[in-house]
Amino acid sequence: MGKYATHYTDEELEAIKEQWLKDKKRIDEEYEGRYDSYHWDKDKEYEKYLNNANLRALFRHAAFLFRGIFETGDLKLFPNEKPKIIDAYRRVLANGYYDRSKTREKEVRSHFGNAVKRQYKPKNKR
Repeated sequence: MGKYATHYTDEELEAIKEQWLKDKKRIDEEYEGRYDSYHWDKDKEYEKYLNNANLRALFRHAAFLFRGIFETGDLKLFPNEKPKIIDAYRRVLANGYYDRSKTREKEVRSHFGNAVKRQYKPKNKR
């Protein structure tokens, strides 16, 4: 069990990427020519086809933060979070997974979840 309990195998990564590229191509063709602000809908559709619940949550958080950075720009982020968010969003879109390490994916998902939670904290609370 050892390594494979905390990491994806090469075969798993290859299968995940292959299936993801097929699904992504189909979704992109389906959404082609739609109105400009369809990214939220498209991201929700992408999320459905990710390999596991951890990746779906990571992508959901990264997509929310990514759109917040580029569309609204009024997010409460720490100085080093912006590049991490952009990197995670793009890596999941490109490969269908974030990292070879499942534990690393969980850490990043948790971190992004806390960043999303930070956006909803009332401004008058300390």
